[in-house]
Amino acid sequence: MIHLLVGLFIIILTYQSINTLIPHYLLIPSQDWKQKISKVIEYPKPIYLKVGHKRSSFRRRLILASKCPSFYNNYTNNKLKIYPDDYTADFINEMRRRDLNDPNRKLLIGFFHPYANNGGGGEKVLWQAIKATQLANDKNICVVYTVNHETPKDILHKTKEKFNLEFDSSRIVFIYTRKFNNLIDGKYWKNFTIIGQLLGTVLLTLESIFELSPDVFIDTQGLPSSYLVVSWNLKIPIMSYTHYPILQQDMFNKLKVNSPKNLIKFAYWKLLYYFYVYLGTKIDITLANGTWTYNHLCKIWSWNKYYKKKIEILYPPCGDFIDSTSDKKLNRLLYVAQFRPEKRHDLILKEYKIYLQKQFPNIDKPTDEIPTIVFAGSTKNDFTTLDYLKKKVDELELSQFVEFIVDSSYNKIIELVSTCKFGINGMWNEHFGIGVVEYLSKGCIPIVHASAGPLLDIVTGEEIKDWYNEAGLFFKCYEDPDFKGVEKDGFLQFDNKSYPTFSKLLELLIIEDINFDQISSNGLKLVDKFSNKQFNIKWINYINELDVLEKKYREERRSKLEQVY
Repeated sequence: MIHLLVGLFIIILTYQSINTLIPHYLLIPSQDWKQKISKVIEYPKPIYLKVGHKRSSFRRRLILASKCPSFYNNYTNNKLKIYPDDYTADFINEMRRRDLNDPNRKLLIGFFHPYANNGGGGEKVLWQAIKATQLANDKNICVVYTVNHETPKDILHKTKEKFNLEFDSSRIVFIYTRKFNNLIDGKYWKNFTIIGQLLGTVLLTLESIFELSPDVFIDTQGLPSSYLVVSWNLKIPIMSYTHYPILQQDMFNKLKVNSPKNLIKFAYWKLLYYFYVYLGTKIDITLANGTWTYNHLCKIWSWNKYYKKKIEILYPPCGDFIDSTSDKKLNRLLYVAQFRPEKRHDLILKEYKIYLQKQFPNIDKPTDEIPTIVFAGSTKNDFTTLDYLKKKVDELELSQFVEFIVDSSYNKIIELVSTCKFGINGMWNEHFGIGVVEYLSKGCIPIVHASAGPLLDIVTGEEIKDWYNEAGLFFKCYEDPDFKGVEKDGFLQFDNKSYPTFSKLLELLIIEDINFDQISSNGLKLVDKFSNKQFNIKWINYINELDVLEKKYREERRSKLEQVY
């Protein structure tokens, strides 16, 4: 009993220490801060600012008072220098602008997105969110926490090329992490992958806020253990843009508790699941990218409603849609997606080969009648999947029928979507599917897997048959985890509906009387709710809510001294 009491006392003491000492350490500079900064300003040549381990608190001061906040990134090293144009007396005076109700007080909006430069749909959300945050208020300074190695200039250039976005670059501060980057990569962990990534995220978050602590924390990548670190240590508002839940109740349905080993596994997953539930309570505003994710999050983070925490849908920004399509569409099947295993490019290839063998057995090169395939996407600097797919194309003797376009610009993608007749999405339970929206916006007819985002949110409209509606066509696969094995004439049975396989659907494109022009036209009417404009409007509202919460939490959760830092 005594041991339990001692243990409980140690836990309480540790928690109180975290609640008091760490915020003080991260936010409040040493008492001689003014002298240290003045010394650098008055020195006859540029020198580093000597701050010891107080980098976060000093960097905050410098950024919030600077004419060019972006200068205070840590790309070169973690040492602090002062921007040349900040060598003025006003610079010191501006650092005193810390009163809670000062209308000119600036805010550091932290975006936790380690893979900020990877060029996928998640990064599209990140950078459009940063754009909208800058539009919301001139006082907002965006902090991007990243494990990427490219320079700030190169990252912003790629963002311009990939997503056609431009920013006030002076109000974007990059914080590069260096110590724990590998620990959030699932490939690093041979066993206990999720718990390893959760631990890695904790360490990465600690490193991030040690370099610079924000006033608001936004996770756009889906790293939930970061919420615990930020909530305990900084007591600031937290918003999460969640693309998919890392754990789901459905996972337990597959576990059969028929042995001690499976019982241990079940207990392990249950503990992880409830830890994930607890992490969700730390979020003030949870944004889901679509209906599938929203439904799951409402089940998982069901406690949040009792804490009056928001869970809402905010569709990803998919473009600035202009009512323009190409009059001449090429008979091509375009698949815009990152080259990752879950996108199932290989399944598309296998089904396409079946289609060719059945419909065009003696043809070894394309004709006008045969739709060819274009795979366009980024690699995340991991070419494993891409190399595998290229070998697969050779094995299946499809090199004349399949084209790869890798890491192309935004303009090139738009050109492809505008000129290809059909657009594919082959992922099972694609949580949203930005590429599918891009298809619709340019009159490219979607041929998509009948699940999650493409089915529930994007390719919607009056149903004509089980497998196609006013806006697009659907297929299912033998490899789908929820396929129960019932098939008839190339149609797979799913919950009182039947869907063709991809190869069967390609056959139906020829033999069915489908009004493709009408489907293309209908799709154009669906895209406005997925536009950058709609995203910006809603995101700005959320940023304004976080602004109010930031003031509230400063008053309620911090000491009098911490409130002004």
